[in-house]
Amino acid sequence: MSKFKLNWGWSILLVYITFMLVFLFYFYRSFKELESNELVTKDYYEKELKYGEVIKKRQHADTMRVPVKIFQEQKNLVVEFPKYIDKVKGKILLYKPDNSKLDSQVSLQLDADKRQIIDPAKLLPGRWNITVEWQSGKVSYLIEKNIFLN
Repeated sequence: MSKFKLNWGWSILLVYITFMLVFLFYFYRSFKELESNELVTKDYYEKELKYGEVIKKRQHADTMRVPVKIFQEQKNLVVEFPKYIDKVKGKILLYKPDNSKLDSQVSLQLDADKRQIIDPAKLLPGRWNITVEWQSGKVSYLIEKNIFLN
């Protein structure tokens, strides 16, 4: 019976095998990360059919004298409406592109300063797509903003 002897040939083979295993591990991991990114909503087809209405609502929002503001204040997400707008009803859609389980919808309930503060417990740090859709009188409005929360 001969003893196994590690020489330069076997060493090169072990280096190649190790390199290939590390490469395959990172290749597999990158595909797993791609699978977890959910870049579209489940009902994207229905939303596409209603896109003409969305364009009208955006145009109405663009013609406002003072625009609606969406910003982060400390840990809170704030939606601020102009003071001249009365009787607003609508909703705020919070969409997290990398995790649809965190998507949520909040009804508009403005305080006396025409602001709505969204509970920071619902919002994890990262990128969020915020859509505010509201109606004032007979006119419908819509704004969208991508924001990165800390």
